[in-house]
Amino acid sequence: MKKIILALAIASTPAIAQQVQMPNLDELFFKQFDTNQDGQVAKAEFMKPTEAQFDHMDKDKNGALDKAEVQAFNNEMQQRLQELQQRMQQQGGMPQGMNQGMPQR
Repeated sequence: MKKIILALAIASTPAIAQQVQMPNLDELFFKQFDTNQDGQVAKAEFMKPTEAQFDHMDKDKNGALDKAEVQAFNNEMQQRLQELQQRMQQQGGMPQGMNQGMPQR
């Protein structure tokens, strides 16, 4: 009986570790969007990050995005993803094979 309990404990350890590492998506959502921390996300709160993203992308500040600005943003995001992937691999945080299918520059 002790061997069965020990085997179950050992077998469930990776599952428990994965659960601990999984972020609470509800919590993350409210941390990002509920800026006044009232427990609700108003439309204005929800749209604020999108507006900030648009402003970041609109390099010439003309209130519109052209193809070059969108392409520059996509290149920036691609670079950030690759840097994140490299850091995770260096820290041993990315499981083997997870980088498969990731676009390469």
